[in-house]
Amino acid sequence: MNKFTNGCVHVMNLLEGAHHIIETIEQAGGEAYIVGGAVRDMLLDRLPGDYDLASSLLPEQIIDLFPVVIPTGLEHGTVTVVLNHVPYEITTFRSEATYSDRRRPDAVTLGVSLEEDLTRRDFTINAMALRPTGRVDLFGGEQDIKERIIRTVGTPKERFDEDALRMMRAFRFMSQLEFDLDPATEQAITELAPHLAAVAIERIAIEFEKLLLGPGKQQALNAMLRTGIERYLPGMDAIIIEALAKQSLQGVSKDAVWTLALDAGLTRDQLTRWKRSKQQVHLAARLAPLVHRPLTDWDRYQLSDEELDVLRQMTGNDYPDRSDLPIRGRKELAVDGKDMIRFGLRKQQIKEALLHLEFGVVVHAFRNDQASLMEEVKRWHIQSENKS
Repeated sequence: MNKFTNGCVHVMNLLEGAHHIIETIEQAGGEAYIVGGAVRDMLLDRLPGDYDLASSLLPEQIIDLFPVVIPTGLEHGTVTVVLNHVPYEITTFRSEATYSDRRRPDAVTLGVSLEEDLTRRDFTINAMALRPTGRVDLFGGEQDIKERIIRTVGTPKERFDEDALRMMRAFRFMSQLEFDLDPATEQAITELAPHLAAVAIERIAIEFEKLLLGPGKQQALNAMLRTGIERYLPGMDAIIIEALAKQSLQGVSKDAVWTLALDAGLTRDQLTRWKRSKQQVHLAARLAPLVHRPLTDWDRYQLSDEELDVLRQMTGNDYPDRSDLPIRGRKELAVDGKDMIRFGLRKQQIKEALLHLEFGVVVHAFRNDQASLMEEVKRWHIQSENKS
C-alpha cells in the first residue's frame, strides 16, 4: 500500500480514515472495501479526492458502529460516516433489478455478495475493491487500466440498457483519463444511442462538462461522432462536435466550459435547453465573442477581473489587466445621474448619456472631469435632438 500513500498528508489521512472504517466493520463481523474511482485512481498513481466504501453490513448496523453517521440514502443502502470532519460514503453490497426507464433500477436488493455488487457497476476500471489485505478485481480492471481501455462490466448492451447515461460516462472517462474505447462498447453505444433521450438533460450536461474539461477531449469527441450520439444532445450536430474537437481553447472550469460550445456554433437559446445555471449561460455569452480577437479597452472594461483571468486561461493570451483603464466602473465618472437631471435630461436619456460618457472616457475620447463631460453631454444632447 505504500505506493498509494506517498504524497499529500491530507490524502494520507483520508486513506487512514478509510482503513479505520474497514477495520471497525471487520471487527463487527462484516466486510468492507474501498470501491470505485479511488481504487482506479490509486492504480493510476493519482491521489483520490475521496474514498467511497462498500460493506456487507446494513445501514442500521453501520450507524451503530460510528458516532457520527448521516443517513444520506437509506433507500439505496447508503450512509455517510464522518471522521474528523471528513465524510465517507458507505453503501451496503447491493444488486439491482431491471431498469424499465433506463435511468434507475426498479428495485434494489441489499445484503448480496461483493461479487454481485461489483457486477452491477459500469466499467471494469470502476469495478474493483480494495482493503488493506488486498485488491479484488473480478473483471480485469487493472489490465484495462494498463491497456488504457474503457470497457463495460459484462455485456455492453446490458449495462447501457440499465442506465443510458453510462454511454456519456464512457466518453467522459475517455477524455479525463485519455483512454481508448473498447470496440464492443463503442458498437453498443452506436446501436443504443437513441436511449439517451430517456436521461435527464441535467445528468447529461454534467458528464459533457467533464468531457470538455478533460485532456483527451479530442479523442472522446471523435468517438462520439463515430457513434452518432451527438444527434441526441440538445442543439448539437456533427459540425459542432467536430468544431469542439478541433478547438485549441481550454475549458478552464465547469462554469466557463460552455463558452467552448457557443464558440463551436451552439446558440445561446440552444444552450438554455441544457438547463445550465444563469451564471454559466451569461458567462459563455460574454466570453464566446472575445476568444478569437484582440481585446479592446472597452472589452476589458466590461469584463470583471475574474472573467478576464478566465479568458487568459482559456486562450493562452496574456491580456493586460484592467488597472490601466481610466475608470474601472461607472461610479468613477466625474458626473452622475443627478448632474444629468440638473441638465434637464429624462430617464432614458440619462441612461444613454451616461453610457456615452462611460464609453468615451474608457476609450480615451475625452477626459474624465466634470467640465469636459458636461460639455460633451451638451454636444451629445444637441445631436440626439437633431436626429429625432
